[in-house]
Amino acid sequence: MGKAELRATIRSRRATGRSPSPGYVQRVLATIPDGSVVCCYVALPGEPPTAEIIDALLTRGDRVWLPVARAGGRLEWVDARGSRPWQPWGVPGHPVHPGPGESDPHPDTVIVPALAITADGERLGQGGGFYDRFLAGRAGTRTVAIVWADEVVPDVFAQPHDVVVDQWLVADG
Repeated sequence: MGKAELRATIRSRRATGRSPSPGYVQRVLATIPDGSVVCCYVALPGEPPTAEIIDALLTRGDRVWLPVARAGGRLEWVDARGSRPWQPWGVPGHPVHPGPGESDPHPDTVIVPALAITADGERLGQGGGFYDRFLAGRAGTRTVAIVWADEVVPDVFAQPHDVVVDQWLVADG
């Protein structure tokens, strides 16, 4: 099995729908110091949800930025305070955010999407390389991935350009 097959398997499992366990949002918030600047993905159907996490971060006073996928595989970021309803802008099948984005909001923490993760933090993304490019060369920026319990796997077939995350947690564990 390679990356493509692993992605297909996980996407098929995610189509069944899942719910996070009690305390999920609080467990994610515990990984991020109060007063942080946070870049956070907006969950696609089947992904561990992020809307409540974004709300909770904003409520406690953190600065939150949401991604906009742009041409050329680059991410821009929009301030979550003025971006409701939150949606996955620029992802195939979703609209492109109409306004300009910030190219680098200088985050303390980036909550990255992941299809799978290894115990060592090797992450399997969706395959576009958006987050790997954004995180390249950002020493000191913490990364947190969120997956479902059965998405912690022995191997994600990582390549040299794949960014290893600092911390990960399971939404339903």
